[in-house]
Amino acid sequence: AMFGGSNLPMPSSAADVERGNSWLPPVAPPAAVDPGPKPTGGKRGGPKPTTTASNESRLSRLATKEQVWMHMCFSPEQFQGVSAALSVGFAAPGAVTIFLFLQLANLDSSVQSGPVVSGIVTLISSYSSFEIRYQWDRAFLRNKQDGQYYVKESGPPLADALRYTDWVITVPLLLLELVFMMEVPNSEKQSLIARLGGAAVIMVAAGFPGELAEGDRKTRWKWFGISCVPYMYLVFTLLLELGDATERQPTDTRGMFTAARYLTILSWMMYPAIYVAKCVGLQGAKAVVFEQIGYTAADIISKAVFGILMFNIAMTRTNSINGR
Repeated sequence: AMFGGSNLPMPSSAADVERGNSWLPPVAPPAAVDPGPKPTGGKRGGPKPTTTASNESRLSRLATKEQVWMHMCFSPEQFQGVSAALSVGFAAPGAVTIFLFLQLANLDSSVQSGPVVSGIVTLISSYSSFEIRYQWDRAFLRNKQDGQYYVKESGPPLADALRYTDWVITVPLLLLELVFMMEVPNSEKQSLIARLGGAAVIMVAAGFPGELAEGDRKTRWKWFGISCVPYMYLVFTLLLELGDATERQPTDTRGMFTAARYLTILSWMMYPAIYVAKCVGLQGAKAVVFEQIGYTAADIISKAVFGILMFNIAMTRTNSINGR
């Protein structure tokens, strides 16, 4: 098996799968092969034989993402696990979106911008998880004989581009939302918005080419390193510069701003860890399951949970304004 899955030919229709393994071609006995003359002449006597391991290594570097996927099969537990995670990734941000927009009427108009932005972020996140789950379910056929799920030759690829489109919009909005809610001078607020938003877009955009390099670890490491430059800038800004701004916030919201900053930093540590997994040897179906469940969990924490924190800040400030 290659890339952690199966090297069997793929079924091309539901009828093939209904017939169990009848769609597989008959296995012919191996033909005798003349090994030819043995190389002579010591070290210069001829080329070294190519081992199966080196062949697979070469293929893993050259294969496109679609070719790699076509060699995978998923167990029922793996398939259902990803489906369940994506369902939660759709439902949790969706519920937070509804809650935030229903609660806007209870907030003072001066603090409504944060929850509105948060509602937009969770709405986008909910939609992307729904669409990825839809494509995940359509991309597979189940073989009734062995119970495994095989990628359809004509099935749609999993929408990595959709997830990155989500991030390139929502990650800057998350940072802008945090700055919007802070009581800082307008000049400082505008500077933070421009710098944090720009760095967030560069960080996400730089990670996408590496995501497409499924088997090419060198390319994946290169784009990971490039993406880490704006990533580290954002983390240090959240720790230091926004840390100073947090100390200037009213005492009733200071702790919540601190929690929001550290929640963002900790949830963001999950993304590079998941990204690097394929660089250090995790391949095939296990890598896909780890990636999809991991990214979905990180999105729920960094967006849905973060949105609830932003609402609590807005409600606390509303109560302070109203003298409660």
